[in-house]
Amino acid sequence: MTTTVAPQALLMLNSPYVRASAKAFAERLRPLAERSLAEAVNAGYERAIGRPPTDAEREAAVAFLRQQAGDGLPEALADFCQTLFALNEFFYVQ
Repeated sequence: MTTTVAPQALLMLNSPYVRASAKAFAERLRPLAERSLAEAVNAGYERAIGRPPTDAEREAAVAFLRQQAGDGLPEALADFCQTLFALNEFFYVQ
């Protein structure tokens, strides 16, 4: 049985360390994202949780990145990476 408690989720959203880690991870994905957002999403999932995204996950992530990119691609990628870090799959090996 796995559980996620509120403080765990809040830590992933509010921790300066987690945000800095997300920005560093985003910088590794940035060259891919500049060519193809889908390619960056695929690489992010593979590197963070060890599996490719489903088609639905990829489509949602690409749409999210496009929407967030108004604030700049680096920030949008950092938001995406921070979201990956908050997934239960990031914490629990299946």
